[in-house]
Amino acid sequence: MTLFGTDGIRGKYGDYPLDSSTIRKLGSAISKSFNDARITKILIAHDGRESCMDICKNLVQGIFSDRKYEIIYLDLFPTPALTYLLSQNTDTDAIGIEITASHNPYTDNGIKIFDKLGFKIKSDLEYQIEKKLDGEIKATNNINSKLVSNDTVRAMYINFISKLINMKVKQTHKLHIAVDCANGALSKIISEIKWPKNIRLTIMNNSPNGININYKCGAVHPEYLSNIIRKSNEKNDSEYIDFGVCFDGDGDRAIIIRPSGNVLDGDDLLYLFSLSSKDNKKVVGTVMTNFGIRENLKVNGIDFLETDVGDKNVLESVIDNQAYIGAESSGHIIHTNTASIPIGDGLISLIKLIHLQFRLNKNIEEIYPNTLKIPSKLINIESKSPDKFLSENKIIFNKVENILGNNGRILVRKSGTQSLVRVLIEHKSNDVLNEAEELINSIKLCRKK
Repeated sequence: MTLFGTDGIRGKYGDYPLDSSTIRKLGSAISKSFNDARITKILIAHDGRESCMDICKNLVQGIFSDRKYEIIYLDLFPTPALTYLLSQNTDTDAIGIEITASHNPYTDNGIKIFDKLGFKIKSDLEYQIEKKLDGEIKATNNINSKLVSNDTVRAMYINFISKLINMKVKQTHKLHIAVDCANGALSKIISEIKWPKNIRLTIMNNSPNGININYKCGAVHPEYLSNIIRKSNEKNDSEYIDFGVCFDGDGDRAIIIRPSGNVLDGDDLLYLFSLSSKDNKKVVGTVMTNFGIRENLKVNGIDFLETDVGDKNVLESVIDNQAYIGAESSGHIIHTNTASIPIGDGLISLIKLIHLQFRLNKNIEEIYPNTLKIPSKLINIESKSPDKFLSENKIIFNKVENILGNNGRILVRKSGTQSLVRVLIEHKSNDVLNEAEELINSIKLCRKK
């Protein structure tokens, strides 16, 4: 069985490969695969799931059964913060592990592994880890003593973000921003950042209890924050919210909510941020990027480069093509001009949007009054055997393709992080789109019978 998907290892906690025995073996395999003698430290962080500490302890036990490292435990800490710290490590003597299942429900968890430069490990190293996933693991005492939070190292990222936000903020302007932390990895540090006095944050869903991560909130459920902002702003009182931001479980995604309550996803942000570059006219999106966004990028003289889904793929394409920015519809934005390496960070996306509004002296509704996307719908269908499901329903998907014709498209793909088949449909006509959606939903109804 293949361990690694499009974003590390992910699955239901307690089941393979996230059972205790396999996790310990994984720790040992990681240690054996990073055989560079200069690597003496491992940075470990996690999101707010109840299973994180068990996974962390089993991983460390497996790691120490092969070789002794200095464990720098970062506690509740977002994925992009971990990658930033690795990128700043001039001694190149550390690797990183983030325990998270990102946007998945709390019953799931996962493991993301990063090299000494802050990049997700490449597929050949993933393969090496899988090959070494066997053997008995020796018991290691005093694991708890290895997991004492290192506030000094944590502060490096907090200071970086604090300086970044204050860099271009004019004190004469004011903003009120609603922030949905999804009860995830950003829940703690969001309040530790030194925000400018003229930026007021209303923070919500920042109390993780182990089971409430992503639950009806955050980037997975932007409707939660959208309803709050819309209702608050309808009153038009002193509590007016200029915009909102929804983060995901590990903090690398951001979805923006306009003061009207309308949602701006990664496609919208790709367009907005692309216009900020005066020189570099190359941007990266995925096969999921809305065709309306692509057409309008072209109108503005911006080259759109397509890659497969997955922020890892977007990052590689950004680097290979020396692009200005990369983005996924889900809210992953790869920024190239803020840290020492291109980085996908929900907080940086928020800061970039703040800076854009201050620079133009316009609110987000003035900058981007209407979405440029053509009507689209993303339909998720649960399937434990995606390949079989796709084969069985090929005829229906072909019918949908005929309905959409030349003015639309259908994209069917297996999720790389969940047991889902994702069906994206787009068409310039909502009526045609609804007809196609009904046909796809008939598959879901048949599966329930």
